[in-house]
Order: sequence, then C-alpha cells, then structure tokens
Amino acid sequence: MPEASALPLFFALAAPDEVRALADRLQDEVRRTIGPARFPALEGLHLTLAYLGRMDPVQVPALLAMAGAAARQGGGFPLRTAGTGGFPRPGRARILWLDFDPQPALGALAERLRAALRAGRVGFDDKPFLPHLTLARFREPVDLGRVVLAAPEPCTFTVRELGLFQSVPGPEGTRYQLLGSVPL
Repeated sequence: MPEASALPLFFALAAPDEVRALADRLQDEVRRTIGPARFPALEGLHLTLAYLGRMDPVQVPALLAMAGAAARQGGGFPLRTAGTGGFPRPGRARILWLDFDPQPALGALAERLRAALRAGRVGFDDKPFLPHLTLARFREPVDLGRVVLAAPEPCTFTVRELGLFQSVPGPEGTRYQLLGSVPL
C-alpha cells in the first residue's frame, strides 16, 4: 500500500502555447454546441506517455534518470494535431479528445520510456499507447456523430522535452505540477 506521502505521477509532453490556444477554441465550441462538460485547465494540457500512479517522492530523481536515458536515444521531433474523437467510443463519448497525426518518433519515445520503467521495475498503467489530449469530460454520454464540431485547424510544433508531472487534486479540479523534465 502506498505511503500517505505518495504522489500520483505520470510522464507526459506538455502542450505548447499554440496547442493550448487550439484547445481553448475547441472547448468554446463544445460549450456552444454540446453544453455542460468539465474542461481541463488549459495550462495543464498534456499528452501522457506513462501513468505511474502513486509513487514515493524520494523516487523522483531515479524516475527522471530513467526518462533521461530513454530520451537521449532519440531527439526532438515534429508533432501535428489532427481531428477530435471520443472515449469510450464516438457514439457514447464521455471524453472528447484531440488526436495527433501518426508520428513514429512519438511511439518510439513512449516505448523506450516504458521499457526503461519496466527495466527499473517501476509499475505503470500498461494500456496501449494512444496519443491524445483530453479536451472535455461529459457527465452523460454524448453521440459525437450528432454534433457538428468544426474540424480543428492542424497545429504543428516540435517536441523537445519529456516531463514528470504530479496530479494535484483541488476544489477547482485537478492541476498538474511539473516535477522535472529531460531534454530530447
């Protein structure tokens, strides 16, 4: 059982300003066309590569070292946003997300990071990697096929670092605190 001081941690790519601006426009459109939803704070938008769960804060330096080893094997790479989608499926979506064009370097980074975590015997959520940014959460399922959302204008940016984040729950919703990052 995790200690009381354990932190909910995850590795992610922070969304740059241009992606947050796109997400802001899409969230406004959701408010107008779909209605009530919970929206993640724009400053905390991220693309999760590995969710670790609750970890002792003393492990943060070792976790960053593992991530650094995985990041050094690649380099920075371009990433481009694509359309939107929904979980668990578009016809009964509880989550609206922003997709990304396929990028082999992103998948390779996620796999190297996950391999380093496995080698270091660090547990993480081992679901298949599906790159996305969460835009909205709905209390009731929404049929996204019946809602007309404008196709988002693609946004291209360069990924240059991998961050280790802590989830911090609060009355205004969860915020995400960067604990450290490693360059690609």
